[in-house]
Amino acid sequence: MKRIGDRSFLYAWQAIRAATQPGPEASLWQVGEVAWRRHRVSHSCPDFAVVNDVHRLDHSGKNRGWSLLVVSETWWNNNHEVIRSQIWAAHLAGPRQLIQSWMMQQAETRQAKDDFPPARPTSLISF
Repeated sequence: MKRIGDRSFLYAWQAIRAATQPGPEASLWQVGEVAWRRHRVSHSCPDFAVVNDVHRLDHSGKNRGWSLLVVSETWWNNNHEVIRSQIWAAHLAGPRQLIQSWMMQQAETRQAKDDFPPARPTSLISF
């Protein structure tokens, strides 16, 4: 994990989300000391549909607080085929190193519990 938003960071983030999100429609949950909020924005018309899942993670530890924004965007054509899918992350506040450390720690914890496989995918997972 070299930086926030690189492939290994986003893979770890997706695996942690999948292992901890209480249900597909959940909009608020806690992962240790991190409050995780999800907001969904969607639009559809006869020609296309788009869904943005916007995730905000906030760690409120004393002198160790940080915030992260992760957006998953998926577009479909009128045949319900995915035509574009991307995910990106943005550092909002706090030390970047703390975000990366938390992500690595959570990933290692999930791997130890066998909540997700250690192998990296060839492409990012869409949801």
